[in-house]
Amino acid sequence: MIENKNEDVEKKPCIKCGVLIVLDNRFCNTCGARQDGKIIEPAANRWMLLQQGALFYGIDIVACCLVKFADFFQNLSRFLFFDILMAITAIIFFADNWTENKKLLTWRNFSWQKLAAYGAIAIASQIVVHYSVTWLNIAIYNKDDVYYTYLNGNYAAVIFLISFTAVMPALFEELGYRGYLMQTLLKVTDQEQAIYISAFLFAIIHMSVISLFWLIPFALFLGITRMRENTLWYGIFIHFCFNLTACVFELR
Repeated sequence: MIENKNEDVEKKPCIKCGVLIVLDNRFCNTCGARQDGKIIEPAANRWMLLQQGALFYGIDIVACCLVKFADFFQNLSRFLFFDILMAITAIIFFADNWTENKKLLTWRNFSWQKLAAYGAIAIASQIVVHYSVTWLNIAIYNKDDVYYTYLNGNYAAVIFLISFTAVMPALFEELGYRGYLMQTLLKVTDQEQAIYISAFLFAIIHMSVISLFWLIPFALFLGITRMRENTLWYGIFIHFCFNLTACVFELR
């Protein structure tokens, strides 16, 4: 009887695509990415990685729940405080493994054509989402939610709206969810599962059941783009264009 030695070979996930490769391999057999001699021990580190990921998500989900459901936090200053808290959380967790994660901030294969195409997709998607959500809110709840009321009476309302609705989420949600969280999940599970899990968790923090029909596909698209392009910048641009278009609808 021939013994299958491959079953006993210790493996690690590729730092780029997440496919399991032999522990000592310097290059991935699937995507060809250089592993930079970084040795990951999935069995030993998995629980620690899951704990870190849970802590990151726990901070975000608590902050979102307080803003959504606690009357005490229903004012502009406290709303902005939690936005800033979530941004700082994303930076801290992303920077915790800076040596590995900084590669996601490179933009080696930049393309204006690709950027324009992604931007057009984001804008068109938001137009469809806006009218769909408006129709659903009126049909189900007999009202249309307008978030601009948080900023009424503020002389810098437009600046606040764009900064905290378009700029900050695009930067820090991508840094946190397609950056830190997805990179962590790639060390625990495979690429496809990492994309789906991060997309679902991203959708949940928005605290809107009625919006799940577009939040999950949007997050999946961002996750797939991050994996395909191997950078966060296209996703950041998509996220910014999508949210900026929402701001235009709020201000018109």
